Amino acid sequence: MYIQFNVFNLVTIFVMALTALLAYKRFTIRPDSNGPLAYYAILVGYMRTYEPGLDHYWVFAGVICGLLLRFEFLGKIADKVVRAFELVVLGYVFWRSLGKVLLWW
Repeated sequence: MYIQFNVFNLVTIFVMALTALLAYKRFTIRPDSNGPLAYYAILVGYMRTYEPGLDHYWVFAGVICGLLLRFEFLGKIADKVVRAFELVVLGYVFWRSLGKVLLWW
């Protein structure tokens, strides 16, 4: 098993790094920060460019979680549930990206 360095893999590694950074920073930054929305804009652009990579439902569920957290529509318990589901989505994005780079899929 080896990694081929081409544009697709470099962009995928960049998306993986952003995903790991967002998963880490989600608990330290304020919920009304625009950083996660910028991440989701990059992720949707990546998904639309490299079509067979990610499932659309998972990505757009993450976008909805990011919007709910950004505009603070939730109470304390619902906020924690949405953050947990967003972490599941980020885990999915990281796992699928890792599979694409390592040629699992």
